[in-house]
Amino acid sequence: MSGGQILILIIVTALASSVCTLVLGLVAFHRWARPRLEARLAAFAETVETRVKAGAGAAGRELLEPLRAQVRGGVGEAATELLPRIRAELTAGFREAAAESLPAFREEVRKGFADAIASLATTELLDRTARKVVRTGSSLVESGLNLLRGARPDEREEPPR
Repeated sequence: MSGGQILILIIVTALASSVCTLVLGLVAFHRWARPRLEARLAAFAETVETRVKAGAGAAGRELLEPLRAQVRGGVGEAATELLPRIRAELTAGFREAAAESLPAFREEVRKGFADAIASLATTELLDRTARKVVRTGSSLVESGLNLLRGARPDEREEPPR
């Protein structure tokens, strides 16, 4: 064998040995090392998550009350600033709406009164009113005559019905 062939044999042997070592390393990593690393990584992730949640919750609780106070103050200030303007706008709007609807409202009231007066002028209502006036007048006259006669109310005869 020549020197070039020996060199090629050494290089091929080195490459074959490297490939075999790499394959065996990958098999060992996938079978044993990777599951252990994933389990440790999952446990570490849970620990980090728990600590982050606890820290965020504590920070949130610490900041919640000052934030509420700031929001209340801001809303109160905004309401104080906006309330007069809103009142003025509402008042103007109501006045405008009232001015627009007042003639129609007056007309409706006039029509209502006219209808009420027209319904009072019916003959039936007049007949009933006249009957009541006649009854009241006749009973007053009868009472006056009974007083003049000296008769007592319980001695009077009952009129037939």
